[in-house]
Amino acid sequence: MAPSVAAALVLYAGYLALFFTTWVVNDVDYMTIGQTAESAKLHYALPTLIGSAFLVVMLTVFGWWRITLFDPQRSGPRWAWLGPLCMFCISASAFLLMRREGATPELVLWCVLGGIGVGFGEEMATRGALLVGLRARHSEEKVWLVSTLMFSALHMPNVLFGEPLLGVLGQLVMTFLFGSLLYAARRLSGTLLLPMFLHGFWDTSLFLPRATGSDLNLWAFAVYPLAIACAV
Repeated sequence: MAPSVAAALVLYAGYLALFFTTWVVNDVDYMTIGQTAESAKLHYALPTLIGSAFLVVMLTVFGWWRITLFDPQRSGPRWAWLGPLCMFCISASAFLLMRREGATPELVLWCVLGGIGVGFGEEMATRGALLVGLRARHSEEKVWLVSTLMFSALHMPNVLFGEPLLGVLGQLVMTFLFGSLLYAARRLSGTLLLPMFLHGFWDTSLFLPRATGSDLNLWAFAVYPLAIACAV
C-alpha cells in the first residue's frame, strides 16, 4: 500500500484506542503509574505492548516496514548530534544514581518492557507511520510540525486519568520539545531505530528510578533547551 495520511491516521488512532482502552480496563490512576511492579505491568508495559502488537500487524499488512524505519539519506549538521548524545548520557546518569535496593527483578522487568513498548509504539505511530504518510503530501517542515504535535497530543487524555490540567498542559509543551529532538535524531541518523532506542531508554530512566524512591534527576531538564536548538 502506498503511504497516505489516511492510512497513517488509522495506525495512529488504533494505537491510541488500544492503549487507553487498556487503561480504562485496568482502572489507571495516572499519578501512581510505575510506582510498583504491578502498576508498571498493568499501567505501563501492557498498554504499550498491546498497542505495539497492533502496529506490527498493520505495518506488515501495509508493507510499510522499510519506509517507516529508514530514510533515503541522512541530513542535519554534525553539532546537532549533541542533543541525542546528551539525552543518552542523562538517561544513563539516572540509572547510575538510582537506589538499587528497591529495584526488584519484577519491577525492572516490567519497566524495561514498558520502555520497549513505548519506544516502539509511540515512535512508530508518530515519527514512523504518521511521518511517512505526511511526506506523501506535505513539505518536510509541515511533516515535522504535524507529527510532533500529534505526538504531543498522545498525552492529552492523561487528564481523564487523574493528571492535573496544569500538569497536562506543561506535559504537552515538554513532549513537543522532546518530540522535536527525537525527530532530529531520525533525520541525523537516517533511521527510526535511534529515536526508538532513545525514547525507550529515556522513559525507563524516569519510571524505574522513581519506583525505587530515588531522587529526581534534575539533569533531565537540560534536554528541553537542547531540543529547541536541535530542532531549529
